[in-house]
Amino acid sequence: MEKILVTPLVGMGDTLMTTPALRLIKSHHPDWHITYFTLSTSNYELLKNNPYIDSLWFYPAKTVGFLKGPAHIAKNFFGKYSISLTFYPANRMAYNLFALISGAPKRIGHRYLHNNFSQGNWLKNYTVRENPALHCVEENIRILSFLGISCEKEAIPRMEIFLTPEEREKAVDFRKRPGGAEIIGVHAGTSTFKGQDKRRWPREHFAELIKRFPDCRFVLFGTKEEAETNGYIASTVADRERVTVLDNRPLREAIATIGMCDAFVTNDSGLMHIAAAMNVPTLVFLGPTNPAYIYPWKVRHKIVRTGIACSPCFYYSPKPLRCIANINFKCMSDLTVDMAEDGLMELLKNG
Repeated sequence: MEKILVTPLVGMGDTLMTTPALRLIKSHHPDWHITYFTLSTSNYELLKNNPYIDSLWFYPAKTVGFLKGPAHIAKNFFGKYSISLTFYPANRMAYNLFALISGAPKRIGHRYLHNNFSQGNWLKNYTVRENPALHCVEENIRILSFLGISCEKEAIPRMEIFLTPEEREKAVDFRKRPGGAEIIGVHAGTSTFKGQDKRRWPREHFAELIKRFPDCRFVLFGTKEEAETNGYIASTVADRERVTVLDNRPLREAIATIGMCDAFVTNDSGLMHIAAAMNVPTLVFLGPTNPAYIYPWKVRHKIVRTGIACSPCFYYSPKPLRCIANINFKCMSDLTVDMAEDGLMELLKNG
């Protein structure tokens, strides 16, 4: 029996995109033991109850401190695992040091097209070269070849979140509330980490889009970082009863509610991937990001892009997001409400 330690990832979407690989590992090697290490409560909540994880480990880095992390890893994991899996994208020295400190003799991951050497990817000893034409889920499946696992794209599983019946039932109650015939979820925010708030579609456009669907109910999702944006959007809608703001709700409650939506409208964010995992048709606004990396996996979706020559420009590295063409992210601001309206109408029509 092999024992596998999974390196933590920061983003919720990145974490969710590892779940198809977890299912494949267990389907091929049911007796292998998988420990998944997490640094954030949100990722812990995403992975909770996943039957393909034998041990879900949470280290509260924000409260305990990152500097104590290496000692914690060495004390609890060193020499106990034969394999470390560093899933994609993890082009950071910290991830590679985690794998090294674990003492796993087989350290599996990727070689990256940018900043590969400086970020310590040479610390891994089983690697495949990053392919920018592939989805993150596909990249994660590729490294399973070192475990004797291969899978054609069509057979790769969906992303998965395992809610309890009680969690689902609360969302069903929300669905039964009176209102419009269709419920549209909206996430007007993104992470603010490394300048990623520049990937946001203008909030004025979100407000106008809602006005164009007077027969639908809308649910605005977010944390305290999106509270001001959500408040602005809701305040512009004349029929305020059609808009529900769900700020700072427990993550799994938000996930269950997203699962009750008829469609989801979002920026490139973790909630986009949650909607895909819950099999909700998704409309996503993409500017700097390569759509091949992160489109909503195995769910009906529409991508709204300008096709501007300099887009996509984002690649995985420790560097913050910036507009390389110095045109203030026109790839996002030039996405029109008409484009979004057409995409959402198509999703609802085919739903």
